[in-house]
Amino acid sequence: MARKSNSSTRKRKSTTRNNDDDDENEDHNEDAPRKTPGKAQKSNNNSDVASSSSSDSIMELSSQIVAAFHSRSNSFLACQVDGGAVEKRLWPYFVRCVAERQGETQPLEHAALAVATLTNWDRADSGRGERLLFVVENHDNDELSDVTPSTRTEAFALLLKGMLPYLHKTSQDSDSNYNDVVNTKTQIIQFLIHSYSSMELRCKNSNAPRVTVIDGPLIDLAGLRLWSSVPFRKRYLELKRDGLLRKRYGLFEARQAQKKEEQDVTFLPAVVKGVLEAVLDGGREKQNEIDTDSHQNGASAEYANNKLFISKSLELIIDLLSYPQTRPHVAPYLASHQFAVLLGLSKLYHDKSFVLFRQQVDMIIDSERMEVVASATAASSNEEMQNLPHDDIASRTIYQRAHTLQKLLHRHHLRETSEVIFAGVGRLTDPKWLREKIALWTEDTLYDVCYRSRLVDDNDETSLGTSEELAQRLGCKRRELLTSILLYHQSSRKSDAVLLASAPLYPIETLLWDPHSVPPGYHYGSPTSSSTIPESLSLPKLNARFLSAGDYLLRNFRLFRLESAYEIRVDLIDVVKRMMPSVMADGYTNDSNYYGRGNNDSANKDRDLFAKTKFQGWARMGLELKSNKEEKQGLRLIRVDPPKLGERVPANVIAEVVLDLYHCATSLIEEWDALGEFDNLFLVSVDASKMSGAPAPMMLDKDQRIPDEEDFTFPQRYGIQAVRGCMVLEVRDEAGVVLSDPALAYEEGGRPEPKGKRRYLRVALDPAQYAADAAGHGSPLGIDVYDTFNLVVRRHGRENNFKAVLETIRGLMKGGAMSMYRSIPSWLMPVLLGYGGDPSAANYSSPKMISFSSKTAGVNSPSAALDYGDTFIDDVHLRDSFVGCDVTVDGLAVTDAVPMNGTNQGRMKYRVKVIDQGPGKVKVEAETYPFPALYDGNPIRFTPVQVSAIRSGLSPGLTTIIGPPGTGKTDVAVQIIANLYHSFPTQRTVIVTHSNAALNDIFDKVMSRGDVDERYMLRLGSGERNLQSTSSSSHDFTKTGRVAHILSRRGELLEKVQQLSESLGVSSPAERGVNGASSYTCETAEYFYFHHVKKRIESFEATMRIANADAKPDNVIDAFPFQKYFHMDKGASLPADDANQKVKEVDALFKELSEYRPIELLRSQRQRTDYLLIKQARIVAMTCTHAAIARAQLVELGFHYDNIIMEEAGQMLDVETFIPLLLQRGESDDSASSHSRLKRVCLIGDHNQLPPVVKNVSFSKYSHYDQSLFARLIRLGVPSIELNKQGRARADIAKLYRYLTPLFSLARLWRYDDLGDLEHVTNQDTFKKANTGLAHTYQIINVEDFEGRGESTPTAHFYQNLGEAEYAVALFQYMVLIGYPTEKISILTTYNGQKELLLDILSQRCGPGTPLAGRTPGAVSTVDQYQGQQNDYVILSLVRTKAVGHVRDVRRLVVAVSRARLGLYVLCRQAVFGNCHELRYTMDQFAVRPTKLQLVKDEHFPTNRLVGEAIPKDSLHEVDTVNDLGALVHSMQQEYVMSA
Repeated sequence: MARKSNSSTRKRKSTTRNNDDDDENEDHNEDAPRKTPGKAQKSNNNSDVASSSSSDSIMELSSQIVAAFHSRSNSFLACQVDGGAVEKRLWPYFVRCVAERQGETQPLEHAALAVATLTNWDRADSGRGERLLFVVENHDNDELSDVTPSTRTEAFALLLKGMLPYLHKTSQDSDSNYNDVVNTKTQIIQFLIHSYSSMELRCKNSNAPRVTVIDGPLIDLAGLRLWSSVPFRKRYLELKRDGLLRKRYGLFEARQAQKKEEQDVTFLPAVVKGVLEAVLDGGREKQNEIDTDSHQNGASAEYANNKLFISKSLELIIDLLSYPQTRPHVAPYLASHQFAVLLGLSKLYHDKSFVLFRQQVDMIIDSERMEVVASATAASSNEEMQNLPHDDIASRTIYQRAHTLQKLLHRHHLRETSEVIFAGVGRLTDPKWLREKIALWTEDTLYDVCYRSRLVDDNDETSLGTSEELAQRLGCKRRELLTSILLYHQSSRKSDAVLLASAPLYPIETLLWDPHSVPPGYHYGSPTSSSTIPESLSLPKLNARFLSAGDYLLRNFRLFRLESAYEIRVDLIDVVKRMMPSVMADGYTNDSNYYGRGNNDSANKDRDLFAKTKFQGWARMGLELKSNKEEKQGLRLIRVDPPKLGERVPANVIAEVVLDLYHCATSLIEEWDALGEFDNLFLVSVDASKMSGAPAPMMLDKDQRIPDEEDFTFPQRYGIQAVRGCMVLEVRDEAGVVLSDPALAYEEGGRPEPKGKRRYLRVALDPAQYAADAAGHGSPLGIDVYDTFNLVVRRHGRENNFKAVLETIRGLMKGGAMSMYRSIPSWLMPVLLGYGGDPSAANYSSPKMISFSSKTAGVNSPSAALDYGDTFIDDVHLRDSFVGCDVTVDGLAVTDAVPMNGTNQGRMKYRVKVIDQGPGKVKVEAETYPFPALYDGNPIRFTPVQVSAIRSGLSPGLTTIIGPPGTGKTDVAVQIIANLYHSFPTQRTVIVTHSNAALNDIFDKVMSRGDVDERYMLRLGSGERNLQSTSSSSHDFTKTGRVAHILSRRGELLEKVQQLSESLGVSSPAERGVNGASSYTCETAEYFYFHHVKKRIESFEATMRIANADAKPDNVIDAFPFQKYFHMDKGASLPADDANQKVKEVDALFKELSEYRPIELLRSQRQRTDYLLIKQARIVAMTCTHAAIARAQLVELGFHYDNIIMEEAGQMLDVETFIPLLLQRGESDDSASSHSRLKRVCLIGDHNQLPPVVKNVSFSKYSHYDQSLFARLIRLGVPSIELNKQGRARADIAKLYRYLTPLFSLARLWRYDDLGDLEHVTNQDTFKKANTGLAHTYQIINVEDFEGRGESTPTAHFYQNLGEAEYAVALFQYMVLIGYPTEKISILTTYNGQKELLLDILSQRCGPGTPLAGRTPGAVSTVDQYQGQQNDYVILSLVRTKAVGHVRDVRRLVVAVSRARLGLYVLCRQAVFGNCHELRYTMDQFAVRPTKLQLVKDEHFPTNRLVGEAIPKDSLHEVDTVNDLGALVHSMQQEYVMSA
């Protein structure tokens, strides 16, 4: 008997990733809340290997897990997950079966299902691939410590073998009921989805490179064996066409025959058959139930389970079509059985209650039709085919099919099909025309055509049924089925580039509140009380490998657009709520001038009683657009340009928006005046008369309402009628002055004060959306919708740059693969997309790159000397940097000389040549050259691994550098930049980071070196406003700022030229210009140099040569021609070397002026800035966001660069890293790359820390949109260099996040390989001294319920913990009272709700009128927001008391515990976090120390006590509770006040 489905759903999340929303739902069933395992439970799960080695005990555990799964015993399953049942008991069982060769005799099915159940359960907060980490980790288990990767692969294959039989079971041949059978199948399919998404998961043993573990068995399941299930005639034809495939399949058949045993070849066929049965048979029966009962009593459990099974099966099939390893076999199999056609003809496809099914079928159709493109580009060795635009490949294949059909008809059905035979090929690709002609054929003719085309075969044993049977099951006629099959095979569709070109870039109201396109932002993947399986979504996924460049761009375009729409929705909701719309007291108006122009009678008639809306509130980011007698309405259309040739949408749609700032405060006016060119605004139409006034719906299973950000009824509740986007072109004040011109800031007197309170914004509307509105496909009001907008919304800069990214991707799609191959070298593209065979092909030591370097100018070959510049402090440093090598400097062996002590006297620069002399023999030959005395140079003694990273960065190819916390990755980047600047003077280097702060840090360090000329450095974007250089420069480094600096510098140099001219008697002071300005220009200065200065220099040099022929003169003052200019007396002494140096200064003066001559000739500011960018700048810095914004302009200007260095690469979205590689047009530059001049790509980051920020968790967890290109390359096995010495934290704190013992040698995700400490970590007094007043350098402090409460949620997913907040503030107060500097203390938490609570308590405890007034921490932040920063002392609050929360993602824990240098104090519920299996490495170290805060009495900062020094018992004070610490702080404050 079927169980009734539980109506509970997973909890929704809030709006930002670390806003208390990126968390799993721990309360999976309110009736059976999840329990934290106690000691008895932990003892059971952590039993020793001997007790767990029994097959009987494994079977018993498996049976318990399976029974708990069927009975929805969520608390039991949760305990097994936290206790590591998979890692410590179930997985070792499969490994043991392989090792002991018992795979055929041991029972596997229940154990396999138990593994699938626990793997699917409650791991949604883990990083991608972490679900299957149990395959490669050892988990403190000696039994797994010596297991080889091949054994693990066999064990995983055995695991899959135990699961697959469940896919064939039915309720008739099982003791289980229908629901249990379907749920079990769904469970297995979900596990397979996780498994396929975890491909490229690699393990490493001590003597072998990283190898994939699970790929082989998974690819085998959906690989060559599928061809056995393809109809014979279709298989024969495909194998005949592809000789390589025919050979591989023949070998596969031979191997199968040798095994002499029945092999399971029906994995995917079983899934397909199950789906069709559920859709074609069960779908109709259940649909009848739905039609009669669903709207009254709810859908049956069977139907709900069926829907979940169908959606998960289709999700798996879509995934298999997207993987290059499986698509070549899966796509032909599905096409041969007309899978997509059958689903499209089913009644379920038109069922409005199952919209997800229709969307998934459409995705399968789109993916199948992309086959012609993918097969030609993915993993193809034919580079010519790879470079073809997608449209050409698709058209070629479709036309070939049309010709084949015409030939077939001509041969067999000439008379009946003559119109089709002699029609143009284009007509055959038109479905409407072809359907009309097919209708004239007989049914027998139609079947014969389909049969001869290998589309149907009623007699094949692999068929899913005859055409008559399938038509019956579909409820349609046989002719309709056959017609649909033939049309599907023959018809073409618009290319992705064409579809994207006509797609609006700004989201509108229908997309913003569409739950199927922009799903709720709550945490995807957490199980509910009714199912342990998360629902599927109709979203594309990002994989480790892509089918083609077009496939990569299309997936990123769709996800980026939807993620942007979600963020925009959140911002719009916030503004509309704050504006508080309501109906005006005077009621209604029939004034046609209020909202319309009066030119559309029917539209105006509909709005005759349109209510006037007023806004009673205000919002910083929103402004009411008021109608008035002058402007008629707030927005006015100005111009609609006709479409360009070949396009269907207007070229431009220009409008004017009038802003009235009369009632705004001065600060708010300044913010609106800061609007600039290319900023995006949103126009909102709000009709208060249509507001429902209803509250948000209640959350199921919780006594809370759905957050407004996730409420899809919000437009009805607040009367939102329309939303349109626009881009600012210019902003004018009432006097007509263009306020958006950045050049105004550099004019004399600065930016003028705006006139009046009204601003006129010229904006560009979305032409595609305007065309849709005009055609009636957008708003029902047509273009009159633009008269109804009464609210304008702006957004913060960084989050408002989505349009530029979308336009960039759309432009790349339009240009096809060739446009990308002109920018990205051919040696790099296959590695980036993952379809190259060798992931190390782009490494500088690979044969491909050696060949490239030998043929390309401006690139050092690996065998040539590399200029390291000032990388090495001295000879000893150089020798120590090449461990195990024979090192010589200037031909001499390096001795153990005393290292230099902070002085550059005698310091040299080095050119180093590394010579490979055979196995284990490497010789290093270094040559020195003088070190300039005018700058300090590099002060850092780089480690050998850092030197290796610098060497790779200077060499051609792709360099990936992994920088664990505190390992100096920024210093490495700066050294690479400086060395490239000096070694390759004609090359340009681009620096890209994710954040402005990181970019400013790198730029500041480059400038601080002093050896990089400022005039060659340029900073693009707005972050330069925060750039505070420690160098002597006081100039900004924007384009406009650089031009202003150059003009200023030009004036200084021309003054010197004037003085030189007057000193030589060429000109007189009377010839000066106005106000005594120099009479020279750059042009006339050049003439002056050639006619007067150069002659004198040549004469002086000739005199010196004659004098030097006898003996070097001691004094050359008499011969020196520039005595007067340098203010030298004739009797003074001037050595020859000094005279030569002064001559060089004069030469340098005119040489620098010659570089400024173009700036002098160019008159407009834009021309000058463009010249500076494309001609003069050699180091150009920007964020990845600005790279997307500026790409079109840079390409148009002809910008070129040779090297690109990306810092924070692990925090950039995949596409955000990809776009900066495309900032130039390719060109032939005598390079082996044929098109691109890019020579070096250096990515620096840390994939073990937090991934890119994606606010909608559904996109990050389901679509893997938080995947960075950096992490993807590491996952693919691209060679990387991991920095291995940290200098940030104490050694014991660093142990919390690094490798500890060889036992974990196969773990890769969360520890760092061989991370050690720099010498200063153990030698400096700072690290030797203990933390004042605290007994331990780090400690986990257990905080029990405070006032009867642990965690709380005042609003949905707004997590707070009052006890931990009070404890954190009290501990901060204690530290301040004993002398700690406040700026050295940071308070961090994992949730924004807790952050707000901390700030509230701090304002009370340290606010005005308190003893510690004004004494606030250096930072109060969330862990996510604090990534990339550090402080000496960190107080960390983990908040949760019922479940671990999103700290289960160990990347977040790594960030959390690595922010502190000297002291880390973690406040949490120790029983919850200490028993979490994923966090065991760190929590076990915390557990060694007391869980109560231990203080040291009577100590004041700084202390002389050393770390590890014994503390007298009478000086030790242990804090029991929050109240105890509060009382202690209170008494200390009283003493503080009295002493003050």
